[in-house]
Amino acid sequence: MKDGKTLINQRLKNLQTTAGPTNSASKAASSDPTKYYQAINAVFRKLRAASPIKFRSAFPTQDDLEVAKSLWLDMLKEYSPERIVNAADLAIRHTEFFPDLKEILYYCRLRYEELGLKKPLAAYYEACNAAEFSPDYSWSHPAVYLAAKATGWMVLRSEEQRVAFPLFKNNYEQLCQRLLDGESLDEPVALALEHKRSSIQDVAEQQSNKQLQAAMQAQGINPKGGRAAFLALRSKLKKSSD
Repeated sequence: MKDGKTLINQRLKNLQTTAGPTNSASKAASSDPTKYYQAINAVFRKLRAASPIKFRSAFPTQDDLEVAKSLWLDMLKEYSPERIVNAADLAIRHTEFFPDLKEILYYCRLRYEELGLKKPLAAYYEACNAAEFSPDYSWSHPAVYLAAKATGWMVLRSEEQRVAFPLFKNNYEQLCQRLLDGESLDEPVALALEHKRSSIQDVAEQQSNKQLQAAMQAQGINPKGGRAAFLALRSKLKKSSD
């Protein structure tokens, strides 16, 4: 069985050689993984200083300590080193018992209220109902404007919530993560939305087809009874709506 130091060294090697999550934290990990090792060491120093007796009980031997560091490094590597250390401070301050990995993970995760931000759905409604699309508009936070801009004003105004909200939420959460990492919002949002935007028409077409099939069934027509019957009914419905 590998000892603790061997395990944590292997984790550091993995940070250098594996792709990992595609966010800014993972990029930092691949460029300078020693910062993560330093962050984990800082976390354990804080935990030892805050609760020395409980710390010795949780990690009775040096090998136990090194194995724990290896696990924590692996589980926390998607967050920036600064967030990991800050999470330890929050956990020590707010956790009733000795903070474990679960508490550190909890405080690493994005909490909108910590940043003075609206939650995604409330931010989406703000964007949809904005009186104007200018950056000078009285947005609750620039992240709402930037997420809306990245999503597309026409998408927000013309598409159903079930289509537009996931696109907006993706952009908004990226921006909020940047804020939590202390990064600038000036860089473009890393959009993976081209295929999603093109799928909007597909979603609309699928919804339309479902409605047509329901109408065919209501009129006693078998939806699988042939393409000609399907097209005939669609043409009839279209004319009635004109």
